[in-house]
Amino acid sequence: MKRLIYIAAILVVTSACSSEVTIDEAGTETSAETAVVVPNSILTMEVDGMVCEMGCGGTLRKELKAIGGVSSVEFDFEDERATNVATISFDNNIITVEEMIKAVSSASDGQFTVGETSTKKLETTSSAVESSSSSEKSNVEVVTTTTEMPNLLDLISGLLN
Repeated sequence: MKRLIYIAAILVVTSACSSEVTIDEAGTETSAETAVVVPNSILTMEVDGMVCEMGCGGTLRKELKAIGGVSSVEFDFEDERATNVATISFDNNIITVEEMIKAVSSASDGQFTVGETSTKKLETTSSAVESSSSSEKSNVEVVTTTTEMPNLLDLISGLLN
């Protein structure tokens, strides 16, 4: 009876371990519904109120990417520094600087305060856009939907013997 419960527990655990993860050629995990944003501007903003790069930075990344038009968010973060710097690559045809400032200021119940900001336009040419779209087509994506354990039947039959 003990072995039957043990086997059932193993089967439940192995079948519960499934998720959908997309990994691009660079090894970065992405979501299937993430739209590709071609940035044409970079916003640098001072952010007060960040406690850590992982938690606070993750919250700000999620808020900014959720409103659309943001390609990437990077932080120059140091512990116990009052003001940290966020560098945001975005498409100014999709999102405005004011919308991003509002998103950061309202994140985590107003925990963050935006200081000085500066915007820099990226120079794009039609050939650069064409090369980026052609490189997008050549990206290799791997989608894993389940977790498989090799020789599971051998493992179970070994327990029963």
